Amino acid sequence: MKSARKDEDPEKKIRGPGGKLALWAFWLFCLHFILSLAQIVWTANRTAAIPARVLSDAEPGQWILALLSLLTFGTVGLILGGIAWYTRPRGTNA
Repeated sequence: MKSARKDEDPEKKIRGPGGKLALWAFWLFCLHFILSLAQIVWTANRTAAIPARVLSDAEPGQWILALLSLLTFGTVGLILGGIAWYTRPRGTNA
């Protein structure tokens, strides 16, 4: 029998392998999302200023595609976050 150190809780709950995988997938998705936003900001800062008239003349398909991309990122993030939360370590009563 191993003796527990003073700073370790012997009743500490440990996440299972599936939960660890779900948590890693969630954090990697968050990192990918942040890097994608940084790339967009980096690209936008390197381009010349666009007059407001050009933005209003943009095809509606471009705006719909941007909205669908945002909704897709949000949906995937919610699903991965939900899976990571569902597979969290729980007490014996759960």
